[in-house]
Amino acid sequence: MKRMLCLFLLVLLTAPVAFAEEASLSMRFVYDGVPPKPKRLVFRGVPLIVQDEKLLVDQQTKGIRNIVVQLYTGRGGSEVDVPPHDGVRQKLLVRNGRFDPHVLLTQKGDSLEIDNQGRLMHNVALNFFANTASIHLLKPGESFSLELEQPEPALIPIDCNINPWMRGFVVVVDHPYVAASDSDGRLKIEGLPVGQELVFRVRHEVGKIDQVTIEGQEVQWRRARFSVSLDPGENDLGDILVSPESFLN
Repeated sequence: MKRMLCLFLLVLLTAPVAFAEEASLSMRFVYDGVPPKPKRLVFRGVPLIVQDEKLLVDQQTKGIRNIVVQLYTGRGGSEVDVPPHDGVRQKLLVRNGRFDPHVLLTQKGDSLEIDNQGRLMHNVALNFFANTASIHLLKPGESFSLELEQPEPALIPIDCNINPWMRGFVVVVDHPYVAASDSDGRLKIEGLPVGQELVFRVRHEVGKIDQVTIEGQEVQWRRARFSVSLDPGENDLGDILVSPESFLN
């Protein structure tokens, strides 16, 4: 009997640990029309070397860049367990007349460092709602940091009051389930729970993405949100076609 108990305990100790099942969600946003040509920004009638980043569409694949999809946890949204987050230092660079990256994804508890790596002075304005809004004058080579203590309800614009054509965005969420589409329009969110309906929110700086086409069917995303139940492993929604009219708001 004692020997059998020892063997049973040995099996328990050496058996593989069963982890909770997780899922990933992928999709690709496609411009459903003739892609707009890249254009330079104009300031006081003078074309700049900086590209207009309000709507970036790949000329060959029609992929739309910088569409943000996040798990929506607000009223009527999803209730999920959020894994512990120690906070990381997120860096936003000021160089070549723009903010790099144009859209920065962060999480509550992170710190944000803005570093002027250019040759000009910039007066950087952070237009937060939940966190403290502030303005910082940065000479070349200077930087400043701040703590992101609260999630933000919208894409937060980052502007330069000296060079008014400059604008970027910071996304602050209270969980890790967020992604932005790349130059081909693709994005992927990993580590999602399975076995429940999840609500996602879709955002773009100039677009209102609530009417889309998926597999030839027109779909309405009320309030730019959609719901989906995920299977363990990979879940791919495929190409999501977005009409040009969505970017005229």
